[in-house]
Amino acid sequence: MTTLSTVQEFLDHIFSGRMEDALALVAPDARFVSMWPEANPHNSLHDTFIGPEGTRRFFGGFIDLLEPGEFNVEAKFTEGEHVAMYGTLHHKSRQTGRDFRSDWALICRIRGGRLTYYHIYEDTEALRDALLPA
Repeated sequence: MTTLSTVQEFLDHIFSGRMEDALALVAPDARFVSMWPEANPHNSLHDTFIGPEGTRRFFGGFIDLLEPGEFNVEAKFTEGEHVAMYGTLHHKSRQTGRDFRSDWALICRIRGGRLTYYHIYEDTEALRDALLPA
């Protein structure tokens, strides 16, 4: 399996609700970073999550806060063990019902057929606006 196909398979599992299959592609010491690598009391998605259980917490937090919608990939490319993708997304806040629209970029590293690094970049201000009560 190539580095790109590993990331694509991981995302396919996530978006189809097959969390256990996705976690099988995560290295024990993998680092998952959502936008900002440090914990933020105002946004549970900001932090660095370690290994399969951290990955489960990260995506669980995503599902708690957002109703998944569109996740469009505009381009993807690889360089050795690294994969980069970018595109647009459109989700909805479960608490406020407001839209979260953003460009996004994803950087991953694959070693031994497993994700060891996953860092997603999104518009944090747009996310904050969607999550905050009016």
